[in-house]
Amino acid sequence: MATLFVIIIGIQLGRSVANLLAGAGWTWPDANAGTFPSPIGTAFWTSLRGVLGGHADAGLPTPVPDDLAGRGLVWGSVALTELALLAATIWAGVWAYQRWGPGRMRGMATAAEAEKLLGVTRLRKVAGIVRPDLYGKHANAAAAPVHRTAAGDLTEQPGPQLGHGLSPWLLDGRRTKEDR
Repeated sequence: MATLFVIIIGIQLGRSVANLLAGAGWTWPDANAGTFPSPIGTAFWTSLRGVLGGHADAGLPTPVPDDLAGRGLVWGSVALTELALLAATIWAGVWAYQRWGPGRMRGMATAAEAEKLLGVTRLRKVAGIVRPDLYGKHANAAAAPVHRTAAGDLTEQPGPQLGHGLSPWLLDGRRTKEDR
């Protein structure tokens, strides 16, 4: 229904633009003419056939301006207006579908919100908390460096070793939930 109404509005709007371009000024159907009540006027509805026939004066209040548009200008203006309204309607429909349709993104942050919460600015601000060893209060203190050496032959070490094919659940000293 909304698309049909946009098409009907486009016909009258295209005629008004054609008359404006022809020098007759902005013209709109007479809201007080006609026999049945309508918020936008009976002449709006009854003049549609005349406008589609290329008559720029259909439904206009009297006196009719002198410099009305010709048939070609009316048809061209109606066609271009309808194309513009069609493009705007499609764009609005796609936007609404992406915004409220079934495939919409739910709970997504804007780019500015994501930068504020997760971006480089935030990481630099909280660097002392995230990596206190590198950026904390005592990061420059002379801490003894940790030296790691190769373990040598693993067959000489007693018991299972983490990272050598056994799950940490099987290591010695692992307690169950009930034991904790």
